[in-house]
Amino acid sequence: MNKNSSLPGLGRVVLVSLICGALAGLARGAIPLGSNSNVQIGGFIGQGYIVTDGNNYPFEDKDGTFDFREMGVNVSTTVGDHLRIGGQLFAQRLGNYGEDKVKLDWAVADYNFRQEFGIRLGRVKYPKGLYGESLDLDAVRPFIFLPMSLYNPVVRDFNSAFNGGMFYGNVNAGKAGSVDYKIFYGAIPVNPDQGVADFFNTTGLYASPGVTYLHIDHTAGGQLQWNTPVNGLKTVLSYSYLNGLDGIGKFSAYPVANVALHTDRYEYTTLSAEYIRDQWTFAAEWQRVAGTFNVITPFGTSISESKVSNWYVSAARRLNDKFEVGAYYSSEENDNASPGSPSGGNHNRDWALSLKYELNEHVIIKLEGHSINGTYDMFNTVRTPNSVLKNHTDYVAIKTTLSF
Repeated sequence: MNKNSSLPGLGRVVLVSLICGALAGLARGAIPLGSNSNVQIGGFIGQGYIVTDGNNYPFEDKDGTFDFREMGVNVSTTVGDHLRIGGQLFAQRLGNYGEDKVKLDWAVADYNFRQEFGIRLGRVKYPKGLYGESLDLDAVRPFIFLPMSLYNPVVRDFNSAFNGGMFYGNVNAGKAGSVDYKIFYGAIPVNPDQGVADFFNTTGLYASPGVTYLHIDHTAGGQLQWNTPVNGLKTVLSYSYLNGLDGIGKFSAYPVANVALHTDRYEYTTLSAEYIRDQWTFAAEWQRVAGTFNVITPFGTSISESKVSNWYVSAARRLNDKFEVGAYYSSEENDNASPGSPSGGNHNRDWALSLKYELNEHVIIKLEGHSINGTYDMFNTVRTPNSVLKNHTDYVAIKTTLSF
């Protein structure tokens, strides 16, 4: 089996247990698949088209492409009053990323002892910002792409979930509302076939075809969500880090030898707020991404600091039972730019406007336009080539999603 489509060990155990339990229940007649069944099966199929006029972004789409789709099937069930188990298989195509390979997206055993304390084990969704755990809920928002300063779809196969465990709960704060907390630890399988590899490949350090080895020792972090006493308002603080991140490949300046990037800790700190009132949804998030990399070449080791500030503000309004509109402004800024580097290469400022139409309860159609200034986080790699990066890019995307 191709390593990119193999199921990680812990997640495989959870998913196999789920399937075996469901089949055993069916054999006993304990879990009938009918109106009274406690087995839930669902999924989605989304197909889109995207065309860009300036640079290939977020993937190879300058000439227009239908290689833009995602599919998922999930199943879950409850055992007793406190245990819930479930999993989802997922495949996507983003230009030359994903290649429609089926992967285990998430698979958990979730035991809720009481409101204040629960535990999840398996392949667990990564809690980062407002929407890190709800990337698949396409129907609940008008946007085709969430703001890419925080939710870049190219790295979805890398940072949407981890293999490990999470403690979570909700603590009542009386008149001050309540607080949800999450604390987690685990591993993120990573390899050069994933989209995250191109963040290494675009540095110019690696000879073609790019980085050949990627590894992360572990990830850990936590999240606090304050459900304020103001109806519809919540704020979120998220912190996580990647420990022991390594990328190794042939050195572009001396291809007979390797070059390595290594950091002991790569950190994400995110502050978020969302306010829902009547037919309006407002959101804003700020994120600092930081790490100190050792650049190890045959000629010695140097230090490279990475500090990036990401933020966005968004607003969406439901017009009626069929239409919803949304807009956002999203910004990425390289806070550690090299002296004398072109300013356009150190930022990415994106205006987006979206329209969602609900054909019926299962089918939605979205149309979205973007106007982007700057080239930060735009690749020039084998999978997303940009031999000459232009400082301005416009693109239009359309997407239809069937949910069941």
